[in-house]
Amino acid sequence: MIFNTWIYGAFLATFSILYWTVIPSRGRPTALVLAGLVFYTYYYPVHTLLIVALLLAAYGFGAVIYRIKFEKPHGGLVSSSSIKAIFIVSLAVCLGALAYYKYLKLFASALNHLSGVLHRESAFTVPDLVVPLGLSFFVFEFIHYLADTYKGVAPKAGLIEFTAFGLFFPTLVSGPIKRFQPFLEQLRGQTAFRLEFLSDGLYRIIIGIGKKVIIADSMLYYTWPLANPAGVSAQDLWVAVYAFAVKIYFDFAGYSDIAIGSARLLGFRVPENFNRPYLQPNIASFWNNWHMSLSSWIRDYLYIPLGGNRGSLFFTIRNLLVSMVLCGLWHGAAWNFAVWGFYHGVGMSFHRLYRKKASAIVSYVEKLPAPLIKTVSVVLTFHFVCVGWVFFATNLRNAFYILGVLFEPLGIIFRW
Repeated sequence: MIFNTWIYGAFLATFSILYWTVIPSRGRPTALVLAGLVFYTYYYPVHTLLIVALLLAAYGFGAVIYRIKFEKPHGGLVSSSSIKAIFIVSLAVCLGALAYYKYLKLFASALNHLSGVLHRESAFTVPDLVVPLGLSFFVFEFIHYLADTYKGVAPKAGLIEFTAFGLFFPTLVSGPIKRFQPFLEQLRGQTAFRLEFLSDGLYRIIIGIGKKVIIADSMLYYTWPLANPAGVSAQDLWVAVYAFAVKIYFDFAGYSDIAIGSARLLGFRVPENFNRPYLQPNIASFWNNWHMSLSSWIRDYLYIPLGGNRGSLFFTIRNLLVSMVLCGLWHGAAWNFAVWGFYHGVGMSFHRLYRKKASAIVSYVEKLPAPLIKTVSVVLTFHFVCVGWVFFATNLRNAFYILGVLFEPLGIIFRW
């Protein structure tokens, strides 16, 4: 189901009323599971089987890891290396499903392109796969659960409780990416309906619909040159870039508001996703306030495991670049998304270099009036992000062409 449709509104209203008036508290986890199955199956029934299989696999691996590591402290006959191997296999299953459905087509196309460059026949058939709705969100939540179980910070839960977490329909297909521990606490702690659930939930849903329908959708009239930039003037392309920045923020923030409001109607608080990202003074702060549930996931389960900033400045920059490129590819299986992620990784690397190595410049800048510093910083960061949206909005050839028009003196570099 799509959030801004009447069928979702009817489904949410009906289920919310039944959830609080008919279903007993002990039956609510099961009710959430059934609602999630109905919600997901409505879109593409075949993929429901895949998602359920992946969910059962994640729970099964997690249960095995928990039992061996914590219910049998010495692991019985299972060594720590074997437990780690089970954990790695569980990650491989989740990531394998994501790679097959989302990235196999990109990989096959890249190999065929390479074969063409080498003047050889294409060796791979590009598969025509339909990516399961919300697969990236599923996989990231399952990886979080498995990693936290392996580290011993995820509580033990029953199959119904974990399935309710995995199939929680408000966040099923577009996030926010939630964490298992706070969700389970809320699931187990629910008692009676409170009026604030209704008021808070409806407020966020109405705000979300307004952002999506009134603001984001109205920007489509101005963003079309990004998809077909040939012959478009620099002025119109700048308008398209700014319009896309408005569109993508209010589109995604609107969906997040509807998801957060829907969850609140059922008595749950899920993570916030946006906090004035375009008003942030640097690119690191932008990412701490843009798609926050994803940013925190990337930090906790990718950037820090890679080493974070614990090593030399070179390794910190490497970790930033790797994390952001993978973040870009998470958004879409195309090279323009990888370049978009790399672009932001470079921006974050320069920001870190500036803070670590440009002490003379930093000390001079800090002597300037604080309102002036903040204003200039916000403007520069906003425009850095806007230029990056060009890579997000269209393919690489179009993106470099657009940048060549936007920055005419650099046209020789950008046009290819």
